[in-house]
Amino acid sequence: MRRLRWDEWNVAHIARPAHEVTPEEVEEVLHSDYAMRETYKGRVLVIGPTQSGRMLAAVLAPEGEGAYYTVSARPASKQERRIYQLEKEMTQ
Repeated sequence: MRRLRWDEWNVAHIARPAHEVTPEEVEEVLHSDYAMRETYKGRVLVIGPTQSGRMLAAVLAPEGEGAYYTVSARPASKQERRIYQLEKEMTQ
């Protein structure tokens, strides 16, 4: 993943009280040791820590040439944190 695409809608969507995430935090996750799962419609779920250690889950839609549109981002659920831990344990 080389680039995330941001627009007014997705920045406002992840900033909502239910999410409270910034674009910078999502970018931090992509520069961390993240876990990735395929979801529906060719999208991917990325789970990983920010620089401050906050675990986030982001749904990204591929746009070609390494670019992804950020559909959503929020604090990772307990299940998503478990998925992250299991994947990291398997790669050690």
